[in-house]
Amino acid sequence: RTQYLNACNTFEALLEMGVVPIVNENDTVSLGEIRFGDNDTLSAITAGMVHADFLFLLTDVDCLYTDNPRTNPAAKPVTNVTDIKALREAVDVSSAGSAVGTGGMATKLIAAELAIAAGVTTIITRGSTPPKVIDIIDHFSNPDLTMDTPVPASALCTRFVAKSRPMIDRKWWILHGMYCAGTVYIDAGAVVALAKFKKSLFAAGIKRVEGTFSANQAIRVAYEPEREAGGGGLESPGSEDSRGLTTPSGAAALKPEAIEIGHGLVNYTSTEINRIRGCHSSEFEAILGYCDSDNVINRGNMVVTIADQVLDDVFVTRAHKTKIRAEQRVPLPASSPNLSAI
Repeated sequence: RTQYLNACNTFEALLEMGVVPIVNENDTVSLGEIRFGDNDTLSAITAGMVHADFLFLLTDVDCLYTDNPRTNPAAKPVTNVTDIKALREAVDVSSAGSAVGTGGMATKLIAAELAIAAGVTTIITRGSTPPKVIDIIDHFSNPDLTMDTPVPASALCTRFVAKSRPMIDRKWWILHGMYCAGTVYIDAGAVVALAKFKKSLFAAGIKRVEGTFSANQAIRVAYEPEREAGGGGLESPGSEDSRGLTTPSGAAALKPEAIEIGHGLVNYTSTEINRIRGCHSSEFEAILGYCDSDNVINRGNMVVTIADQVLDDVFVTRAHKTKIRAEQRVPLPASSPNLSAI
């Protein structure tokens, strides 16, 4: 946290002096597991740290298109984006834009997700005409601007609209300013408690621990459908993307079938959590010889990333179905009105 705040203060002091900081990752000395991986992600995190009004991701096309304009003359420009998930479903980003840079257009969408969550308007446009940046700022700074206002040719770009309620600084730091040192996998009940009811994470809901980490480090909280399903629990949600935000590429990757629930700061080490997982807090004293906290992650130190729709579809509604079947001991049709979400 101190390093993060020092970086924020350094940026602020430089900007107040009229200095333009140039930020780059030192690839020669950075450990592989904590690298940002690409300049798009690094720029988005930096923009969030300094509370920038705009983030410009400059590439070799004027904007994002519905298809590759080099091969499809009918490709149309995408000028305003309010829902990146819907954009991904409607546009093939692997062929809809830049042919240069690490990751091409896909990494720019990831960076846009990070930046708009921090309240930063993000722009994708051509980098070969620098004066265009001024035209874009002038256009989108117009107080009378609406989503239907046409974009002039001099300001052609793709604008990702910033969230009206950006993530608070502390949660931004937990989610994007800290490397995830490990992962704890939790059961379905703990998922609902964390994500739906904003509770703390207790040891009783933890299934297993992955990685080695100390207390107060950031970790990822996740759910493994096949492990739960094997025990008669919830069904696998398939390949649907469950995260509201995509994390920097330096974080350890989850298995494809796992669902990320969020990130948080732990109160215990990985060794301690392995010993107390599945146990009630009243048992900590007997197991560890002490009880520093009755929870593993306090709700104030937890950032939930699972999308609301996935939470409702996969965990809340299906858990309710399972509960009803257990109580009535008879199978219920999928269309039953009693199967509404909790």
